[in-house]
Amino acid sequence: RVVDLVNLTADDIHWPDIVAALSRLARFDGATGNCFYVVAQHCCIAHDHAGDDPTARLLALLHDAHEGLIGDITTPTVALLQRLDGAVGDDAKGLVDFAKRRIDAAIFAAAGINATHADTYRRLIHALDARVMATEIRDVLTPSHRPETWGQLAAPLTTRIKPWGADKAAEEFAARLGLYGIDGRGL
Repeated sequence: RVVDLVNLTADDIHWPDIVAALSRLARFDGATGNCFYVVAQHCCIAHDHAGDDPTARLLALLHDAHEGLIGDITTPTVALLQRLDGAVGDDAKGLVDFAKRRIDAAIFAAAGINATHADTYRRLIHALDARVMATEIRDVLTPSHRPETWGQLAAPLTTRIKPWGADKAAEEFAARLGLYGIDGRGL
């Protein structure tokens, strides 16, 4: 479905489209060696490690759902935009963050979460996302000849990641949405 990203509302969110997009969208621009590791699995891992608070778990599941509409703007890409910031005189990173938050607001509203309430969980979700990313770097990325590029990483999770592939990632993401009464399968 085509949506108007500039004027996106909760009514524009079609969960099966989000599930399909996130289950086909490679993390790290596909630089994961000999495996296909997708954003939907990343979100499921975050959900499963978000503790017992149902709102925190749902927000962890949805924390990158905007990527189903705008793609995965990777950490190195954001770093490049920050470096170019001074050269072009714009706040590129700020614009990317602003766009993500606007899209998140519509997605969260479609899930029944007020964006202001979601902001109270931002630190927790950010810290969890950093731990999941550190785990991904350890388990699924091709080793870098410049590991310092990542900077100081958070402690990885103790569990190991085994990539699911697109079909299983879609099933698992939709099943987790179902825990919150959200139909990710379009039934």
